[in-house]
Amino acid sequence: MNHIGRKLYHLLGGLGLLSLYFLIGKEKVFVVFAAMAAVILVVDMLRLKVPAFNLFFYRYLGSFIRRNEEKKLTGTAPYVIGVALTLYFYRSDIAAVAVCFLAFGDVAATSIGERYGKTKITRDKSLEGTLAFVAAAVMGSFALALVGISLMHGLVLAGALTAAAVELLPLPVNDNLVIPLASGGVMELIARATGCA
Repeated sequence: MNHIGRKLYHLLGGLGLLSLYFLIGKEKVFVVFAAMAAVILVVDMLRLKVPAFNLFFYRYLGSFIRRNEEKKLTGTAPYVIGVALTLYFYRSDIAAVAVCFLAFGDVAATSIGERYGKTKITRDKSLEGTLAFVAAAVMGSFALALVGISLMHGLVLAGALTAAAVELLPLPVNDNLVIPLASGGVMELIARATGCA
């Protein structure tokens, strides 16, 4: 599997941020998230300003980031900010599921798309990868039931389809920021409109 380090980083990062939220509580966790995002942005900007640091960064941490991010900001800060905003704005169970969509779905889409993606939807996205995104997002959300977090299946499916659709779009901002916010927003709107849990 290509870039396994980055995929594990993506998956475990989402689960780690979600765990922090439930372990230290809503009152404190956003200070931690803000500090994390700030440090990541400073390191990223320093990397872009100092070629030697950028070379060092890629030599020792290259398996955790995309090659096309060598001359631009990585997706790590948008990831942290997207998770933080999702947990801040939405009901905690809905936000947790939306974060799982990002953590599980994005990794599955890349893994399956790289290996089995034959039916192209866009230049670098495939039908197989998109279907893998939806399946992994749904399964990841169901895994939350093991810790007592669950939503109605229809709500989860609507959110997973939204997340997969966003992942396909050629957005001007990093999709790590938008996927949890968009899918969480759709689930929150449906939940409020229907009164479902």
